Amino acid sequence: MSSTTINKTTIPQSISQRLKQLRSAISRFLLVDGLSKVLVATLLLVLVDVLLDRVFKMDLAQRGIMLCVIIAVILIVAFLKLFKPFSKRITDDALILQVEGKNKELKESVISAAQFSRGSNYEKQGYSQSMIDATIQQGSQMAEKIQFGSALDSTAFIRNMILLLASVIGLGAIGYGVLKTDFWRTWFDRNVMLTNAQWPRDTVLAIEGVNDGQMTLLRGEDHKQIVRIDPESKKQDVDVTIEFDTGNVRTTQKMRKTGELEHTLVFRNLSSKFRFRAVGGDDTTDWVQVNLVDAPNWSDITMKVEMPEYTGIGSYELPPGGGPHSILSGSTLTMQGKANKPLTKADLKVGEQTWNMNNEGGDVWSLSLASEDMVGGKYTFDLADASGLRSSRPTTFALKVKPDRPPSVRATLVGITGLVVPRVRIPMSYTAGDEFKITDMNLEHSWIGQASDSVAQQGSIALTQLDPELEKLIGNNEIKSVAVADMEPLNIPEGTNLRLTITATDNNTLTGPGIGKSREFLLRVVSEGDLRADLLLREIEQRKAFELIIGNQERLTFDLQAIADAAMETDSKLTADQAVERLRDTQRRQKLVGTNVSRIADRFQNFLTEAINNRLNEDQNEISATQTIDERYSENIIKPIRELDGNQIIRAGQLIELTQRTISDDSFDKAVLTTAIGEAIDKQNEVIDEMKKVLASMKKSETYQEVVNKVIEIKKGQERMQTKAREKNEKIGSGDIFDDEVGDDLFDDEEMSDDESDKKSDDEDDQPAEKKKDG
Repeated sequence: MSSTTINKTTIPQSISQRLKQLRSAISRFLLVDGLSKVLVATLLLVLVDVLLDRVFKMDLAQRGIMLCVIIAVILIVAFLKLFKPFSKRITDDALILQVEGKNKELKESVISAAQFSRGSNYEKQGYSQSMIDATIQQGSQMAEKIQFGSALDSTAFIRNMILLLASVIGLGAIGYGVLKTDFWRTWFDRNVMLTNAQWPRDTVLAIEGVNDGQMTLLRGEDHKQIVRIDPESKKQDVDVTIEFDTGNVRTTQKMRKTGELEHTLVFRNLSSKFRFRAVGGDDTTDWVQVNLVDAPNWSDITMKVEMPEYTGIGSYELPPGGGPHSILSGSTLTMQGKANKPLTKADLKVGEQTWNMNNEGGDVWSLSLASEDMVGGKYTFDLADASGLRSSRPTTFALKVKPDRPPSVRATLVGITGLVVPRVRIPMSYTAGDEFKITDMNLEHSWIGQASDSVAQQGSIALTQLDPELEKLIGNNEIKSVAVADMEPLNIPEGTNLRLTITATDNNTLTGPGIGKSREFLLRVVSEGDLRADLLLREIEQRKAFELIIGNQERLTFDLQAIADAAMETDSKLTADQAVERLRDTQRRQKLVGTNVSRIADRFQNFLTEAINNRLNEDQNEISATQTIDERYSENIIKPIRELDGNQIIRAGQLIELTQRTISDDSFDKAVLTTAIGEAIDKQNEVIDEMKKVLASMKKSETYQEVVNKVIEIKKGQERMQTKAREKNEKIGSGDIFDDEVGDDLFDDEEMSDDESDKKSDDEDDQPAEKKKDG
């Protein structure tokens, strides 16, 4: 502030000199007063800030706001108490009036002198110049006797000086503490430098995954947050909670302790950004801002499978995700995906194996898997964005690598049982199927004798030789046909086990070819006599079953007659319901008889087919060859049974049904019932008569078969005797005729056939006792 006046005419020097001194004293007073206010305010604000931050552990934003408040308050105080007072100029008159107010004895002489000294031309105004000069002279003299500084409040100045010194000492102590102590250095770092320095505490918490107070998480997914307690913390056994702040609402949630120093909490289904901090023990962490981004994933992806060349299929696309998708072994897989955001890497994983995808430019990535890399399992795309984030729910798909299965083959033998003769013809119905093509089919056969030194014999016959139509079907993926295999050229010895299997070969040129096999058929190769004997036993079994059927038919007829007798009795108590129920039972039994009769015909038809396949009908040993197996079975048994089942038995059942219809609840005419039953019984008797004729044919066929078997057995015995005789003759020709072994062999009873032995025994039994004795 200037101490000079701007008047054109200056006031007396004694007054102006003292005013200048007063202005200097006022400046000092204002400076001390302003500085004391500013420093005291600063000291108080610092202490308040320390207290608030130490107690409430303010976050960065709060500390930043508090720093701004402190600076603003200091500036306001400095402006009001320091800068503003110096900006105002106090006039000389005001200062003189203030001095005269403190010195009443001046009686406004100084102010008058000052004012008169600035004026001029007083005479023109009617004032005496001498009086004016005297007044000025007097005021100047009075001013020399007075200390203008007495106008200032010295007590206030001293008080302000004390406050100034105290605040300087206090702020100096704080400055020293910032340099030398952890407490004040922490405050300075936190509240002035706005760092993340922490106050000394017994428990120290660390939030995992924080980077510069921020975390970037995936939108729409769950996040497992971990908070760890520093192992050097004095107090470690504390509960930890997470405080959430969404901008509108603050909530807290307790974390779950998952380790000695570890606490976890899962953030579920993140949808909007928020911030959080951990609170545990005496520690409260800074706020962590959570930003959400989309998980790296495919916005579009195509997967193409290239089939092996031999399949002739080419390529096809797999639907993204899902599965498992079946992939043929030997196929290749090519995939191309477009990401929803820039990626730093893209991998495809299955089990322990990982493939790096190639960046085709922009957000497009591709990968090709060779056939040898294709494995079954769950494949997962591992995509990472620029922040290194990976989706917890990545795109996956499952593959099931299936081998090219060999063709499936099903076969059945037609008209063949477990026993066959060496010259048998074996009809085979077969079906073969493959996913692609069948290129060849064969009949595999093998046999081995019963002797311990027998060597297995095996071979293969192309089915195209047995089935000419097969040539047209080869190359299809499904073949269904019938072939007849003639075993006579193989010269299979009797007493061996013959094994047959049909095989099919596919067109797999990569890992094959695949060969599929039907089930194995095991056949026992026997002599013709053995087969005929077995056939006779089965024929007898069916004849006995037919006898049982005839017995059931006769009992059925008897039951019908019993119903008629009950109806004709004078005091008959037979009701309509009872009659209907009994007739229904007989009708059901009649149908069962028809079913069983048809089965008998089927059995004999199988016998006939088996005999024809084994060429028993071509045998020249049958007596006079007057009746073949075909005639015995087909004409005398099968055909009559078919006619019996198809006509008469059906008619017999119809008559029983018509008999039921004669009965009603309104009119139960027993005479009409009896007549209808009589007609049904007549048909039953006709059926029984026809059955007995068929039964007679069965017995005749058995007798005929027994005779044929006997003739064959005799011829076999003769052949064995002739063979032994030739062998013995060869021995006699090469050795001594009186040699014991040769003589014994020549007359060995074991060489006699069983029939001859039995005949010899029977003849001996018929001879008289004395003749036996003589013999």
